[in-house]
Amino acid sequence: MAETDSRRGDTTRLTVIGSGDAFTGCGCNAAYLVDDRVLIDCGAPVQVMLPRAGVAVASLDLVVITHFHADHTYMLPMLLGARAFVGELRPGLTIGGPPGTREYVLRLLTTGYGHHLVGLIEERLRPRWLLLQDAVSETVAGYTVGAHAVLHSTGPSLAYTVQRGEGPVIGFSGDSALCAGLRRTIATSDLMVCECTGWDAPAEGGHLWRGELEELIAAYPATRFVLSHLRTRGTVPGAIIAHDLLALDVAAPQASGPPR
Repeated sequence: MAETDSRRGDTTRLTVIGSGDAFTGCGCNAAYLVDDRVLIDCGAPVQVMLPRAGVAVASLDLVVITHFHADHTYMLPMLLGARAFVGELRPGLTIGGPPGTREYVLRLLTTGYGHHLVGLIEERLRPRWLLLQDAVSETVAGYTVGAHAVLHSTGPSLAYTVQRGEGPVIGFSGDSALCAGLRRTIATSDLMVCECTGWDAPAEGGHLWRGELEELIAAYPATRFVLSHLRTRGTVPGAIIAHDLLALDVAAPQASGPPR
């Protein structure tokens, strides 16, 4: 795997839009981009950070959220407003997540903007809604998203895998304690973007910490790890420590073996 500005047909690009936890300011809140088309979670602020990564808001085909905590979702109203009123108008964005996602997102929009502006956003974007649950796999715009239920302080919470065609599988833990769903996600991923909220000690609220990540890295040697959702930064052998706007081109397994 290499940090690079190039794009090749046999790779999938991962861009970390936000690498910090909810409160410390270690980085922007959780958001990750696959190529320039699939967004996992919507912290950041995404509508500011995407252009800094060289990606237009209008390029997104799919936004998927892992759970309903503020640091993973509260920039959705601004992202959808930017999509509806700034730059190229491209209807048909798909928004996916656990049961209750549509109601949750519309509540955020109504609270943030009021009914009139929400009506204009819905009219201009014509969003499609995608329900994701444990062991469900859905394909949107050429990307297959697999969901696994995980344990967190709010429910429902999902981890995801994202794959374009026969390319590499990129996994996203969301926020999760150690559990079977997290392990299933790691086992099927070539590259795993995994939260590491705690550093020197276990973290509260259904989160992972560095000691658990070291165990997971040892248990799944075929999977490469990117650690994110950070309160602080250090080093973990065998893992890449994320930062905002980190971009990685992940090689397709059939092209050159495991991710480099």
